[in-house]
Amino acid sequence: MGFDTSDSFRDAASYLSNAPSLAKVSNAVKLELYGLFKWLTVAHKPNTARPSIFDMTGRAKWDAWDNISKRYNNGADAENRYLEIARDLGWQQGVPGNSESQTMPEDDSAWDSESSSNQSKSREKGSGVGMGVSVSSMAAPETDFDNTMHGLAIAGDPNKLETLISLDSDVDLNAFDEFGYTPLHLACDRGNTEIVRLLLAKGADSSIKDSDEMTPLELAQTSGHEDIAQLLSNR
Repeated sequence: MGFDTSDSFRDAASYLSNAPSLAKVSNAVKLELYGLFKWLTVAHKPNTARPSIFDMTGRAKWDAWDNISKRYNNGADAENRYLEIARDLGWQQGVPGNSESQTMPEDDSAWDSESSSNQSKSREKGSGVGMGVSVSSMAAPETDFDNTMHGLAIAGDPNKLETLISLDSDVDLNAFDEFGYTPLHLACDRGNTEIVRLLLAKGADSSIKDSDEMTPLELAQTSGHEDIAQLLSNR
């Protein structure tokens, strides 16, 4: 359950829903605003599993919310920080017409909405609207499920992967891809249990950390794949 927010917070959130000053704000600030907004209005910690590493925008939003949950225990402190940022972006408390009769956004749908031409134009510039927290410029990499270890780990094809491993005696099961993930990390994130079993049987190292400093076990846990987490925990 969220915090019982003040009229000032609701006014500031309405202002930030499409403040022109947001166009020049960094993604770090936008993400902090997003995390604060969710902490104050929805829940004090994310209530869903951490998105896939291939959903970079979703993961950035989830992480922002999670980071706020670790920083704040007091709702007044979190709200004061939100208002501080709002003031820096031009919001003035108690100024008539400050929010231009806007209503406070009820969720984060403005992140992904293409409902207006203004939003579309903002996305093209790498910024956004709706609480000023768009990170749509962080586009997820296009993934080609090719016949490489990493591609097959993502695609979830254990037969092809086993064939590939058997044909190359020098194959490195713990090799990182360009984004800093091993095949085991990718399989754990995607929930490809049979791929995980195969990689472990072939000698993949389950203690290696990815580019986010997470082990395959931690990645499976945060992604909500309990069967894989149990499999790794029993090793």
